[in-house]
Amino acid sequence: MPKPYVAINEVEMLNNDTTMQMFQQVGPKVCQVTARHPGFVGFQNHMQFGIIPMGTRWGGGSMDMTKMDTMNVYQYTMWKSIKDHEDMHRENFSSIFRLCSSCLSQVVYGPWEPLYEIVDASMPLNTEMADFTVMFGKKFAAGDPSGVPPISMPYGQRTIALSEHTVKKGSEKEFESTIVEVMKDFENAPGFLGYMILKEVGVSAVGSFQLKSKGIHESLESGGEVPTQQEGSFTYEEAKPTPPEYRVHMEWASPNDAMFGIGRVLFAHPAREIHDKVLDTLIRGPYIRLLNPMMEGTTWREYLNSP
Repeated sequence: MPKPYVAINEVEMLNNDTTMQMFQQVGPKVCQVTARHPGFVGFQNHMQFGIIPMGTRWGGGSMDMTKMDTMNVYQYTMWKSIKDHEDMHRENFSSIFRLCSSCLSQVVYGPWEPLYEIVDASMPLNTEMADFTVMFGKKFAAGDPSGVPPISMPYGQRTIALSEHTVKKGSEKEFESTIVEVMKDFENAPGFLGYMILKEVGVSAVGSFQLKSKGIHESLESGGEVPTQQEGSFTYEEAKPTPPEYRVHMEWASPNDAMFGIGRVLFAHPAREIHDKVLDTLIRGPYIRLLNPMMEGTTWREYLNSP
């Protein structure tokens, strides 16, 4: 199967009704501009609503942190290649800058847009109940009821657990192999829908609006006009992290499913033994954010699951 590259645009924003309205109004416009490029294969945009404070390691955090003054927004876009992503941003800089700059009154930090390759993945298609019965019926009629995926409900009807890891240099392969074992164990947990192991390969300067000095000054000295100097201040390869950074994207049917399912690494001895091997490869983490998928273009799942 092809593995799209994933760009995750991260922004910390004020947590109020104005932000929600802007997200709903501006987000679809940015996606439409992005879809001009043939290398774009889909998107999935999220708002963070909490964390999983595993073993009370982060006692100030909880699964519901929606009353905080700020919130983090994670906007995924999926691409056939990183070149496609970078070309799209350069070709459509003016349109994206105008749309995004209209939201700056709500921005606390960002944007910052790291780029990832998919090391391993098992992700079902998003499926409503009516679609699922049709899918199962086709497989049953063909004499192949095996391999029917779990029901992954779309549009805010499931939970994303995004786990961050900084890995010791030289321990990448051990981390990758053992974290996949952990994901395979989670397949036994109620409500587990799928996963992606994401390895950071750099950061998009133009996607982060990290421009060369002239472009930065043009932006700051105007009322939001598009700068004439639009060149990024670094190449994505120059931002490849050392030591390596990984994110594990997990999808669960509900927040409680995520909390108790991931808790297997603390309370189920076989899962704990596997996960301990992961922990011993780490410098930092895991830190697990809970996200609500608010908008998505599910075509990237079709691309990921194609032959």
